[in-house]
Amino acid sequence: MFLEVFLVGILAAMSPGPDFFVVMRNSLEFGYRVGIATAFGITLALIVHITYTILGFAYVMQAYPSLFISIKILGALYLIWLGYNAIRSAPPKNDEKLKSEVESVQNNKTLMQGFREGFLCNVLNPKAALFFLSIFSQFIKRDTTGWTHWIYGSEIIFAVGGWFVLLAILISYSKFRSLYKKYAYWFDRLLGGILIYFAIRIMVSAVKLV
Repeated sequence: MFLEVFLVGILAAMSPGPDFFVVMRNSLEFGYRVGIATAFGITLALIVHITYTILGFAYVMQAYPSLFISIKILGALYLIWLGYNAIRSAPPKNDEKLKSEVESVQNNKTLMQGFREGFLCNVLNPKAALFFLSIFSQFIKRDTTGWTHWIYGSEIIFAVGGWFVLLAILISYSKFRSLYKKYAYWFDRLLGGILIYFAIRIMVSAVKLV
């Protein structure tokens, strides 16, 4: 059972979603440190989701649908904000200017921004709440001990967080980053459009619940 929970966590993390694209964009544009910071932000959000799920907050959301709808709308608005900022990014005039701008952002506040983006992207994503609710409802029975709940949760945190850290390291290699810098103008717009697409899907699902 423990292995099954771990595998489910890995597969869920590898499926493209808002978290995946945020880690990928930050890793390509700012390097592996910012990407890892983003992954750590996602990991902290996972701890939040698992904690309230185990403590029963997921059942509160089921009992009060308006609360869940509000979370869905907040998550969609944040994804729209991320997507909008990516789409409106200006094309670099030359490589030196791009390099100096990236280094300036990195030195001042990029690590914290990456961490915050990762945290907010995941903690405001209603699909994360649904994911943990479905996982725990499938693998946890009435006679399952409390410590087993936390082991399952820790497995998912390790699997998902570890995958995003690995993704940040792999995708920030110089060849990937050079390709990204060359086509950053269009790549940002593509990722921004994908994030907005996810936001629209969340909005639509929220409207259906009203």
